[in-house]
Amino acid sequence: MVADIDRMTAMSVDVYVLVDVTEGRRDFYVVPGDDLRAGVRERHDEFIASVGGVRPRNPESRHTAIYPKDVEAWRDRWSLFEDVAQPAIGDAAP
Repeated sequence: MVADIDRMTAMSVDVYVLVDVTEGRRDFYVVPGDDLRAGVRERHDEFIASVGGVRPRNPESRHTAIYPKDVEAWRDRWSLFEDVAQPAIGDAAP
């Protein structure tokens, strides 16, 4: 669950690690930040449009959900950490 879609999609996190812990599972999804935020925003906007532009039970709510099917393409994509593992400015190069 995402408590506030606007806050989440305004973040600049490079990579998210999501964990599905339903029914005793431990599935990991390593998702590039831009891809996750874009997908979350798109699905949320589609949902809101499908209900006439206003959340039915609580119009003030900003929550949204991410389901495993939404991020299946990134299951166990640990190699994505290699792509973002660059030294920060001021860090010594290995």
